[in-house]
Amino acid sequence: MTRLTEIGLRTGTDKATYHGFTEQYESIFSLYENPRILEIGVFNFSSIAMYLEYYTNPYIVGMDIKDKSIYSNDKWKFVQGDQTNINDLHKCVDGEELFDIILEDGGHTMKQQQITFGYLIDFVKPGGYYILEDLHTSVRPQYREQDCEFSSLEMLEKIKNGETYFSNYIDKEQQIKLVSKIESINILPKDPNDLYDSVTSIIKIK
Repeated sequence: MTRLTEIGLRTGTDKATYHGFTEQYESIFSLYENPRILEIGVFNFSSIAMYLEYYTNPYIVGMDIKDKSIYSNDKWKFVQGDQTNINDLHKCVDGEELFDIILEDGGHTMKQQQITFGYLIDFVKPGGYYILEDLHTSVRPQYREQDCEFSSLEMLEKIKNGETYFSNYIDKEQQIKLVSKIESINILPKDPNDLYDSVTSIIKIK
């Protein structure tokens, strides 16, 4: 068990308690002493609490569509907003330096995941990481909007193949630019034979 998982079990984040994502993330998180982290989706504060314990003095921004200011303190910054609204996403990065790690753990629909990915990818430092979680929703029909052309899993596979059209929620010019920014994509299911439950991804930026 990794140290990140041990802390995550204490704070109660499902990244550790159920999904097992923290076992995959340790290799990335351990690279940094005090990184700049942006997470979309605060929920019950348990994952941000994990980062605050794992590092001595990280810089963290967390965004949620619901008011989570009850959890806010001087150790991290809360932004309230809708991840399908570019103006709200901009509030997370306005005036900020680039982030070492961005995690998307928001609403899990294809539109939410893809709009967020298409915009925030530009705010990861070179050599940093974008983590797109809960990709198992790609195979669950209730998370796919009627106008959605490609699931988020399909989107990542197309990017891995060097294709430059992979989402109807991302500007075409941005899609071409985005492909050139990515060094690698690792899709990580908890069970390789079951994409219906607990799939995350680690995307490294050039």
